[in-house]
Amino acid sequence: MKQIDKLLKRHTNVNEMIQDKQGLQAYNIFKTLKNAVENRLNQLEDELRQLIIRLVNDQKINDYGYKFLQSLNQFNQDDIKELRLFLINHQQDIQNNQINFKERESKQQLIQLTSYLQDKLPHIQKSLIDQLDCINSTFYTKTERVERLRKVWIADDGQSKPSIFDKTTIRANVFQVRDKQLYLVGIFQPMLYKGSYNSTNYDSQVKTPKLIYKLHEDTNLTKYIYKQHKILEHDKLQIVDGHLYFIEFRNPVKLLPNKTYTISISTKEAKLFQTYHYSMPVIDHPLIKWQTEDLTDSDIFIKGPYVQHIYSYANIDQIPSLVVKI
Repeated sequence: MKQIDKLLKRHTNVNEMIQDKQGLQAYNIFKTLKNAVENRLNQLEDELRQLIIRLVNDQKINDYGYKFLQSLNQFNQDDIKELRLFLINHQQDIQNNQINFKERESKQQLIQLTSYLQDKLPHIQKSLIDQLDCINSTFYTKTERVERLRKVWIADDGQSKPSIFDKTTIRANVFQVRDKQLYLVGIFQPMLYKGSYNSTNYDSQVKTPKLIYKLHEDTNLTKYIYKQHKILEHDKLQIVDGHLYFIEFRNPVKLLPNKTYTISISTKEAKLFQTYHYSMPVIDHPLIKWQTEDLTDSDIFIKGPYVQHIYSYANIDQIPSLVVKI
C-alpha cells in the first residue's frame, strides 16, 4: 500500500501511471485488491439483506425496531438487555429448528432410499441371476440348431418373394420349450433381399437397416426379457446356407421347460427395406414346439399403441431357425 501511495503521488492520472512498469504492477495489485473488497462487500450486502428479510417477519423484533426508531433516548439499557436476550434465544430457536429440519429431511431421504431400493432390488436381483445364468450356460457345451423353416420361398413363376419391413409392423413367432431347459444363443436371419419380383427390382443389400430382436414371455409384446439391436451390413456379415445371416446374442438367454415365449423382430427405419422370405416348415422338433397356426393380427398378442400389424405365420416368413445350448 505504501508503494501505491507513493506512485499515486508521483503520477497525476492512471494513464501516466501504467506507462511505468512498476506503476503498472502496482495498479494491477490495486485493481485486484479493489475487486476483492467489492466482492466481499457484495457478499456482506447479500447476507445482510437475507438477515433483514428474516428479521422483518418477526413481530417482536419489529416492535423493538419501531421503538428504537421512535426515540433513541427512550430505548434504555434494560430494553437493550432484553433485546439481546431475545436475540440469543431466537438464535437458539433457529438452530434447533435447523436441526429438527435436518432430522426430518434425513428421515425423508431414508424413506425415499428405502422405497428406491424396494423398487430396484428385484431388478438388481434379476440382473444378478441373469449374469449367473450366463456363467452357468458356459457349462452347456452342446449347441443345436432348431429349425422352423428350411428354404427361401420361391413363387410359382420361379421368383423369390421379398419380405417387407417397416416401422409400423412386427414379425412374431410363438414357441413352447419342451421338457428340457435351454439357453438361446442366437438366431438365423434371412439376409437383405436383392432381386426382382412382380417386375420390380429391389436391392436392400446396399442399405444398412437396424433390426430389433426381442424375446417375450407368453405373447405380451409390450414387455421383454431380452432385447438386442443389430445393424445389417451385408458385406460385413457371415452368410450361411446361401441366404442367412447368423445373429449371435450378446448374452445367452435361459428358456425354462414347458414355458411359452415369443420372438419378435421390428425396426424403426423410416424407409422400407426387404429381406428374403422363408418357407417349408419343420413339422416337429424334440426341443421346441413351434406355433402351428396363423396368428397374424391375432388378439392373442398384447401390442403397443404404434403397432399397426403383427405378422405371425406358421409356415412362412422370418425366423427360420434358432441356436440353443443344451
